Amino acid sequence: MRVFSLAFTIVLGLTPIMQLSANEATGAQIHLTLDDCLFVKYPVPEKGIVCSNYERALRLSKNLSNSEMHKCAWGPFVVVGDYKGEKLFIACASVGTGSGLLFTELFVAGAKYIVRYGSDDVKFPPQSDAYLVKIVDEADNLYGFNLQSGVPSEEWGQSVNASAEIVKALISTAESKKINYEMRVCHHLENYHGLRSPDKFSPERMRRLQAILEELKKHHKPASFDMETAVLFRVAKDFGLHAATILQTVKKESPKLSSYEGDNYQQARKVEEEIFFSYVLDALVNI
Repeated sequence: MRVFSLAFTIVLGLTPIMQLSANEATGAQIHLTLDDCLFVKYPVPEKGIVCSNYERALRLSKNLSNSEMHKCAWGPFVVVGDYKGEKLFIACASVGTGSGLLFTELFVAGAKYIVRYGSDDVKFPPQSDAYLVKIVDEADNLYGFNLQSGVPSEEWGQSVNASAEIVKALISTAESKKINYEMRVCHHLENYHGLRSPDKFSPERMRRLQAILEELKKHHKPASFDMETAVLFRVAKDFGLHAATILQTVKKESPKLSSYEGDNYQQARKVEEEIFFSYVLDALVNI
């Protein structure tokens, strides 16, 4: 019977479903295995959250029960545990395009749905954004990472969409919890101080940086900036899998304090605990 079934499939010119790899099934452009990975040498759950803020990732991971932490000598870590009966992971990824290394290896290790939970790098956000959940369903302005990913040059800098499936869960969860949210495009920052403080550069370079910002302003959607979202969306697209981002607004303009010191820290923690932690975890379970 087995021989007949296989012969019947071949005659019809079909590929047996059992012979399709995960990569082939999703149309993946990347075919790494765990043996190739540098950081992640173990399987991970299908759903998880990534943060570039080390301490935020640790705080968020405390919401998981029966948790196990996997550390890496370079700094990133992955915590696997249970939340409301489902196995999830919380990971700390590097700041900037280096985060693409961990994103890639998480997808190789079994992740299918990744939500980035980060902070918005837009300069001087209004105070009204303090309790706003910014759902990023589109990211652009990514060049160097695209080049070294072998992406066709016509796609460099262009928009990459988030997963419609994750975005739907983020919206429905926000509405069920009566959380104020807004859809955003996220413009990629490769040089944090370049696009945030062009006036601190030489006149010629300042003009070039301001020209980039003026071009980005033409987008019709309210804009956010960060250093990891576009990379995550690119990697997810290359695997044929799912990613989206939510951004929290924290104060980044204090001359003497970082965003997580003093009063800034207290405000950031308050919003985390009151809104973001349960929101992002519940949204992930609701996918």
